[in-house]
Amino acid sequence: MQNIIIIDYGYGNIYSILSAFKVLKFNAKVSNNPCEIRKADILVLPGVGAFKSAITALKKLHIDTAIKEAIKRGGYIVGICLGFQMLFDQSEEFGLTKGLGLLTGKVTKLDNSVNKVPNVGWRHLIKSENNFNKINFNFMKLDMVYFVHSYIPVSSSSDNILFYTKFGDKLLHASVFSKQVIGFQFHPEKSGPVGLNILDTTIRGLK
Repeated sequence: MQNIIIIDYGYGNIYSILSAFKVLKFNAKVSNNPCEIRKADILVLPGVGAFKSAITALKKLHIDTAIKEAIKRGGYIVGICLGFQMLFDQSEEFGLTKGLGLLTGKVTKLDNSVNKVPNVGWRHLIKSENNFNKINFNFMKLDMVYFVHSYIPVSSSSDNILFYTKFGDKLLHASVFSKQVIGFQFHPEKSGPVGLNILDTTIRGLK
């Protein structure tokens, strides 16, 4: 049985994610204990709010180093919304702030000349043409998921893009997968059956 931990650092939709895992019959535990986090097989990093405050909270609890140790020993991490953004090198929200550096790239503000900011609501996912043997999504072109965000990560490598979504006439990097790290800008736990399917396929693929 996989040791799945949802990280609680004060900035996440912990219980909506936990409820989704219960529906999917995954045994997940909520924890902010660095010792438990570094021993996890799969970590889930949620997040709602400002990048700088959230990454500061992670560091104050010594969770940042515990996450990196878990990855080093072979574990996986799934970032959701702000949790996805914190996986990257840095964010420009309220000035440049360093992230966890598990994914290469930068979090930038959405362009309000392209579309209304924040980007809130149900949006179509566009699957990239990249092949990820570890996870095979049963994906339909009309599938929609729920977004709420003003900033978006821009991956340094197009080879890491799992899903895109459209923002005006631009394609956003809605999901990235690289080695042991996967992230979603949208909220799969709030995206109905489609989101549950994405979570289910992800966790089973990482086992």
